[in-house]
Amino acid sequence: MSRPNSTDTPRFAVYILAHDKPWLFADLVHSLQHEQIDVFVHIDAGVDQQPFERALRSGSAAHFVPASRRVRVHWGGFSQLDASFALIDLARANDRRYHRHSLFSGTDVLLRPMSELIATWADDRELIRIDRRIGDASDPMAAKVLRLHFPDHPQLDRLRLSGRIPRRLNTAVPLYQGSQWWSLTDGALDAARAVIAENPRWLRQHRFSLCPDEFVLHSALMSTAFGAKVEQNYAGLSREPDRTVHGQHFIDWSDPEGIRPPELTADSLTQALAGPAMFARKAGPDWTWRAEPAC
Repeated sequence: MSRPNSTDTPRFAVYILAHDKPWLFADLVHSLQHEQIDVFVHIDAGVDQQPFERALRSGSAAHFVPASRRVRVHWGGFSQLDASFALIDLARANDRRYHRHSLFSGTDVLLRPMSELIATWADDRELIRIDRRIGDASDPMAAKVLRLHFPDHPQLDRLRLSGRIPRRLNTAVPLYQGSQWWSLTDGALDAARAVIAENPRWLRQHRFSLCPDEFVLHSALMSTAFGAKVEQNYAGLSREPDRTVHGQHFIDWSDPEGIRPPELTADSLTQALAGPAMFARKAGPDWTWRAEPAC
């Protein structure tokens, strides 16, 4: 059950992972300023935090993860989850309880009026995308967990050891894979983290998996009753899923061979606005559209 707030007005926690482009990060924070929203920020420990603090506009408020919990984040590494957990713990440390928790990158863009966003966040849907259940070795995603990977250990990565050493898989929690970016109710997030806490050996193994940010929380959630509330659950379905809507995000994965989604353009922004997504990613260095908080 979600923990109630002290009033009937729901509150929402926003978690932002940022490592570059402070001006885009500041735009996102500014667009999310609302009396019902608290913004929590993790700045990659490999960069200076001060430019991000200075970039915040007058009237923008955000709570930064303290230096003692900041981590250096590597693409594909468990460090992505360490940073996300630091954000959740920071929000849990205050006296407020939140109806919903949402994870973003610092280059995301708000697409909708604030009133529409608040209405969406106030319901009980679990806005996370599940693309597949990772099964046996024939699964194209299985190599991410059936072999050792070292993205958080650059020295080992440079020796080209990642993905070359096989291992046995801990099956304590069945694996489901999907988009890293999610928006979960308080009860769902609590339930998923409880599963993770109850399976420390399973979690430890995934410190050497590739992109565990795409399946650790997802798998834990799917092993709870909240898995039935996931709207975008494509696991086991034969139909081709939409490749642009991921939870509450527009992300253009229309190229199945792409390593990373392309940056937002005028054309893709038009496509995003025509769909149901609340946010789009990711804005590039030449992005000029400035979102404003909408009443």
